[in-house]
Amino acid sequence: MQAHNKPMYSTSGSFETRGAVSAGNDRSSPSEIKLIFGEHLSTALHDLLSLARRTCHGPNEVLYHEGSVSNTVYLITSGFLKLIIHLPNGRARIVRLHRPGAVLCLSGLFDRNNKHTAVAVIPVTTLCLPVSAVQRLRTEDPLTYASLLERWHNYLNDADTWITQFSTGPIRARVARLLSFLSELEPDAENGELHLLTCEEMGSILGVTSESVSRVLAEFKRRDILAHHDGAANNLYEADMGRLRHIADE
Repeated sequence: MQAHNKPMYSTSGSFETRGAVSAGNDRSSPSEIKLIFGEHLSTALHDLLSLARRTCHGPNEVLYHEGSVSNTVYLITSGFLKLIIHLPNGRARIVRLHRPGAVLCLSGLFDRNNKHTAVAVIPVTTLCLPVSAVQRLRTEDPLTYASLLERWHNYLNDADTWITQFSTGPIRARVARLLSFLSELEPDAENGELHLLTCEEMGSILGVTSESVSRVLAEFKRRDILAHHDGAANNLYEADMGRLRHIADE
């Protein structure tokens, strides 16, 4: 999967975002801020967040590209996205999935290149902050700045744990773990709904062929472990989470 969108940043240092700005209100809401930072905000952090702009990104829209230096920090408030790397043979591989609460592109604080390309899987809403403003937080409120970096570091560590889960065990168990993970990305994870990735995307995450994934999904559908959500978008499914978890433990 090659990304052909132009980068969503400029080299001038000005604050730019791409993606549609939410209609009616492009500023952050209290609920969005609470999701990421909790209820208690310092004055410096409150002032910083007043600069945040809300943007919406459709499925398959690129937020930023591998190799770029971003001047924007992204805070995900809804939806989820995938991070991909491009291998020497030209193929792309999904190496991480991010859900609401993730903070992306803090590498721009250190003038480092992004190691991944970020692509929306389903509609994604982000709060966008200029890197220059986040850098000012380092001197104006060093404790909050350190907390933000710690959150970023811990989130990356948590996100990396799924790589082990998806790379060991029988293929049926690995597919079941991935489906369970996709369900956890939904706002109401308890109802078993999930947005199903393509077989190619799932194969990329699991390190197997798309044909292998397709066979397992076909089995799950025959056994009513996975069913298409009536009247919903093509990739919205309902899963029997109890049976999925049982298979995931194989």
